[in-house]
Amino acid sequence: MNRKTTRRSFFGRAGAALAAPFAATAAFAGEIEGRSFVAGGRAAFDDASAIRLLQHRYARLASTPDRAALAALFDDPAHVAVDQRVRSVLIDGDDRIEVSKNGTATARVPCTVTTLTPIEGSDTLVEMARLQGDGFVSSRARRVLRGAFVKRDGVWKIAAMELEA
Repeated sequence: MNRKTTRRSFFGRAGAALAAPFAATAAFAGEIEGRSFVAGGRAAFDDASAIRLLQHRYARLASTPDRAALAALFDDPAHVAVDQRVRSVLIDGDDRIEVSKNGTATARVPCTVTTLTPIEGSDTLVEMARLQGDGFVSSRARRVLRGAFVKRDGVWKIAAMELEA
């Protein structure tokens, strides 16, 4: 039999070694406390995942004209405010999510925002560019998507969302 260590066997043993402290914590904490510890960790993971999903949906819908779909993500549809110049929001960094016990959360995630700004002026060249469909200046900037979230009836909704410079 071949006793040579492979990556698969290494990762199998490493996974067992990493899982052992969690199992020991549940065992040492007692049956009831261990279950609540695991359930609390699972709830925090589920909350963070739901908030992360809301952030990605907002980024996808922020550049579309479908304001009804965007408003469905918000707790109060009156708080939907997206700059009309925004053409795309690309989340390209790790987020920081802080969930409170009272059913609120905040999150910050780096992103790249592409905007289209109309060319100002009434010169002949500007008018010609507008007639040809190129009357806009495109720009990209690194920003931070900052959001506040609330949990209503077990579902996370956006309370406020803004793009910081």
